[in-house]
Amino acid sequence: MGGGDRRSLVVDRLVLRATGDPDVDLRLGSVGVAALLGWVSIGAVLLGLATGLPVRHQDLVLATTVAAAVGHAALGLLPWSRLLGTRRGRLLLDLWAGALVAGVVGLVLTAGGASRLDLLFFLVVPWLATLQEGRRRVAWLAAAALAFGVTLAVAPAPLPTAEALLHAVLVAGAAILAALLSSAARRQARGRAAAIRRAELEGAMLAEGHHRVKNSLQVVADLLLLGRPAEEPQADAADGAPGQRRAASGEAAAFDQAAARIRAIAAVHDVLAARSGGRVPAADLLAAVVAAGDPDATAIDAGGTDLTFPHQQAQHVGVLVNELLTNAHRHGVAPYAVTLAVRDGEARLTVADAGPGVPDAAWSSPGLGLRLVRQVAVQGLGGRLERQPHAVAVCFRVDDDAHPGR
Repeated sequence: MGGGDRRSLVVDRLVLRATGDPDVDLRLGSVGVAALLGWVSIGAVLLGLATGLPVRHQDLVLATTVAAAVGHAALGLLPWSRLLGTRRGRLLLDLWAGALVAGVVGLVLTAGGASRLDLLFFLVVPWLATLQEGRRRVAWLAAAALAFGVTLAVAPAPLPTAEALLHAVLVAGAAILAALLSSAARRQARGRAAAIRRAELEGAMLAEGHHRVKNSLQVVADLLLLGRPAEEPQADAADGAPGQRRAASGEAAAFDQAAARIRAIAAVHDVLAARSGGRVPAADLLAAVVAAGDPDATAIDAGGTDLTFPHQQAQHVGVLVNELLTNAHRHGVAPYAVTLAVRDGEARLTVADAGPGVPDAAWSSPGLGLRLVRQVAVQGLGGRLERQPHAVAVCFRVDDDAHPGR
């Protein structure tokens, strides 16, 4: 299977993949909240008993609270990160919710309404509203409301009617507020999940596009070289053949340079495809462009920088490196080196060799390659071109977000 087929399968999998329940993270957070609220409730009951809370059957209330603490600790130790999203996990959550409601009801019936332990419903009901959704939420809230009403109605030493009604209104308000906040959180979680899926798909599609462009550019370069004029090995000086041979050699060099430029741009698209169309690390870009030409005796030094380039800037840098290296190979002396350094928000790209550097005449009246370098450096990158001993440097500003690690 070819590289294009594999990339197409990646896109298909991203289109068809089911990413699971986006509410799992929210439910996992609710489990953590349930554990915290459970311990707060247990602590509140124990504090009330220690400070003389008016309860009936104090020993039985204490025993019930200790038993609830043991069960609560056992449920909290379960591997919820693996259980959530499974049928078994949902059943265990229902068991936990039922145990909390039944525990509060048992405490109120044992301690009496005057103990005001019905206030524990302020912790249980919002958690139910957060944990459940849809019909299950309605069913659990209805069951909790029924349990709350029946408990207040039949508990010994009941609360005054006005206070009981106040508790009921406040519990209902807490449930409604928790349900609204839970619904908003779920919509936000689903929106994030959908955005992540879209970003993954768009990244894969963009990478596929860059891969196809790279293949097309390579085909164009190959077709261009097919039309490259051949150089005659022998020539007849009497017939003027040396001049013809020089002309053919110049035409062949022009074909070679054009193909090298196309391959340099194809190398940029290849790096972009590997990065799912995102920003291109400078080190990867330089390595790809050098490898697309003649990597022999060419050293690359990105200075350990974490600099990255956007698509358009990466193309400009790729063209510059290719042109400067081509010029160094034609007119310079090995070894060759490509270095990139960043200082005070400015990048300096230098291509050097062991030769004498660009002559004054060539710098003042540049050929096609040097004119292209100057145009890309000034107009494409908004920078400047500098001549140095044994080297040519391009200086340009980098984006504020060009350092992802900072």
